[in-house]
Amino acid sequence: MDVFKYEPADLEVPAFRLLRLIKGREVDIECELFQAWLYEDCATIPYEALSYTWGGTEMTKYIKIEGKRFGITENLYWALWHLRSQDTDRILWIDAVCINQSNNEERGQHVRQMGNIYSQADRVIIWLGPATFATDVIMDSLMQLQKECLNHAHNDWKPSDGRWVNLWLAVNTILRRQHLDLERLQRRGVELLLERPWFQRVWILQEVANATTAVVCCGTKSVLARIFALAPLLTGVQPNPHSQAVLDIMPGLSKDSWWSQKRDLYTLLVKFNGCKASDPRDMIYALLGITSDVCDSNHLRADYTKDTQQVIRDVSLFLFGQTNLDYRTMSEFLCNITSLNIEYISRVAKWESAREVADFLERRGGEVKITEAVVEAAARNWKSGKEVIAFLLERRGGEFKITEDVLKAAAGNWESGTEVIVLLLEERGGEVKITEDVLKAAAGNWDSGTEVVACLLERRGDEVKITKDVVEAASTNSKSGKGVMALLQRHEALQGH
Repeated sequence: MDVFKYEPADLEVPAFRLLRLIKGREVDIECELFQAWLYEDCATIPYEALSYTWGGTEMTKYIKIEGKRFGITENLYWALWHLRSQDTDRILWIDAVCINQSNNEERGQHVRQMGNIYSQADRVIIWLGPATFATDVIMDSLMQLQKECLNHAHNDWKPSDGRWVNLWLAVNTILRRQHLDLERLQRRGVELLLERPWFQRVWILQEVANATTAVVCCGTKSVLARIFALAPLLTGVQPNPHSQAVLDIMPGLSKDSWWSQKRDLYTLLVKFNGCKASDPRDMIYALLGITSDVCDSNHLRADYTKDTQQVIRDVSLFLFGQTNLDYRTMSEFLCNITSLNIEYISRVAKWESAREVADFLERRGGEVKITEAVVEAAARNWKSGKEVIAFLLERRGGEFKITEDVLKAAAGNWESGTEVIVLLLEERGGEVKITEDVLKAAAGNWDSGTEVVACLLERRGDEVKITKDVVEAASTNSKSGKGVMALLQRHEALQGH
């Protein structure tokens, strides 16, 4: 049998391929592949989009496309087998078939269209794989709940609404006649479904988040995604954070979750860095269509002609304003992304205004830890040190202490050091200790040594000790050292009296 070969795609127009799954129950799965048009508001032909896992890269099964052999994975084969109707053809979009995966330019173009492909589908079909006895029990239970919902105006019910539990109890009263150990089987079914590889695949995030309507299929059973997302809560199963985040983005339910509040690229990378992808670049590309802040940036577009290191540099430039990162793998970069966040806020605190710091913290929120290093960097800010420190004290003051290193940084700040020292003494005087090293930093301050030392002596003169090292720091300061020495000598003379 001849092997199917793709016709070249026109990448200059909003075109994409669709698969016609021909009705029947024969052993061979027959299909046709044709081109359609995808516009921003609608597609020209109604279709369903499949969300699934490849289940490996080996093409151990095949289908027929226009009478020619086309290799697919076993998981996709069984999905098509279960989705094929005896009575009517189905029009589907399936990435492994509708995109020529060997053409990098075409892959990139379709990835950039992915959001529209899934949002304009009549519905998204989530294929979780073959059934077991326990998964059939929970799917039957959820299907019964879905049927019961038709008698209630439930569209605005949040997952935590007690009315869901009441309906579930009513459904279980009926189902206990069929299963003596119903609750245990339901819990086990949920656990097995949440362990399916689909929940770990990075591409499903965009597929589910862009869906207007979705249905979850397992074996021969199917239920609306909005009902499926309730299963852990109703059965008392605690999903891991990653699986719960996936459930949160399923379409249909009235939600009050992180998804409705914060969808920037950094947040998504932190929440979903445990996802899996056969191509490490997809850990980034799969999220671009659902972020709130990328907006098809010229630096961040799906481009498979770039290697992984270049993609890491592009993401680093977008998130942290730097490209000189030496990460050889995507997993290494993603594991260090929170520490990069701290490095970036430290850089902003040291060189930018309080407004820039506020904007960054607003974007990243609670993900940013205000460490000693951040406060120390702010204390070194020669132009806006006082404003940045004041902002951090007001908004996040409970997160950090004023350490010796912070005070040394302020004492050595050659322009705004005095202002920062005064602010710290006034706001956090109880934890400020003027040590020998702090006084040395002030005595060595090239431009503002006289002012900073005068401030320290005036406000904390009784605890200041003028040591040999402090005098040496002042004597080697060729710009303000004379003024500092005079202050030190006067202070010693007063102390002597």
